[in-house]
Amino acid sequence: MTRPPDAPATTPEADRIVRAVLAGDTRAFADLVRMYEPDLWRIAAALLRDRSATENLVQQAFIDAYTHLDQYRPGTDFGAWVRTVARNRLRKELRTASREDRRLAAYREQLAARLRAEADDPGGDADLYLAALRECRGQLPAADAAVIAMRYEKGLGFDAIAARRGQSPEAVQRMVSRIRFRLRACIEGKLSPP
Repeated sequence: MTRPPDAPATTPEADRIVRAVLAGDTRAFADLVRMYEPDLWRIAAALLRDRSATENLVQQAFIDAYTHLDQYRPGTDFGAWVRTVARNRLRKELRTASREDRRLAAYREQLAARLRAEADDPGGDADLYLAALRECRGQLPAADAAVIAMRYEKGLGFDAIAARRGQSPEAVQRMVSRIRFRLRACIEGKLSPP
């Protein structure tokens, strides 16, 4: 029997594997990864054009697919479903990167304005602030200092840092936020009168 042109393609092998995973055979999910990884890789690579970001996105898409596997309806096209999961992950990553880029640009503008204002005011406390920042940064654990250097000296995004550290971009973003909070508290402590 021929499938009507508007009917979704079924994937009996994928459906069998999905049922096995949902029944508790979590190792069977690796078979789905092997079957559909090339498709997801092509989607991500075409848009990201960066090997480590592509690899990270494909991994995250499969994690999303595994987490939401119970939402897949057997008898439909698993390939289409997992590609949609990957596209959704890609959109989320691009939105996050765009927001972070805007925040970073705003931060750089504020910092540049502040430095210009302090340069015009020879009596300003820019030297004290920078000295406190250097001292506080020197007190960071090596791993935290490396993350801050990648983010603010090299200008790497959370995806790139995450790929280098083997973490998710969200985890790196939280880490940077916590480090910045600690640095700010340290600097304020050093600059406040005794």
